[in-house]
Amino acid sequence: MTQVNFYALSSPDQESRRQFACRLAEKAAQLGHRVFIQVDSAEQAAAMDTLLWQFKPSSFVPHALAESAVSEPVIIGTEARQAEYEDVFINLSGHPCQHLTRYQRVNEIMSNDPDELQAGRQSYRFYQQQGFQPETHKL
Repeated sequence: MTQVNFYALSSPDQESRRQFACRLAEKAAQLGHRVFIQVDSAEQAAAMDTLLWQFKPSSFVPHALAESAVSEPVIIGTEARQAEYEDVFINLSGHPCQHLTRYQRVNEIMSNDPDELQAGRQSYRFYQQQGFQPETHKL
């Protein structure tokens, strides 16, 4: 059964959100999971790619963009590529995971920005309508 988690950050800035996604992806990859990080655009994917190279000088998270032919433990892509992956899903986009049963874990990360909180509430309701009971973690 897919486990759906919402991580509510106290900060309203997007950098905190991306940093948390990096830490979550690093932990999942270290545990042997394959991770898909969903973003809204190619520009956001490139920014996450850069951040994963730099976010922690003492470690390296093997990753690649979904458009590349490289298969790494962490893949960054848009909703259009979501169905090609499975295991752990980290959402940095404005759209919920559409392929819930492909993933063991679905992770939604929200900042304290009012617009983002509203989108998060809509995603929460979407997951409930699909028969899942999301867990919320306030950080």
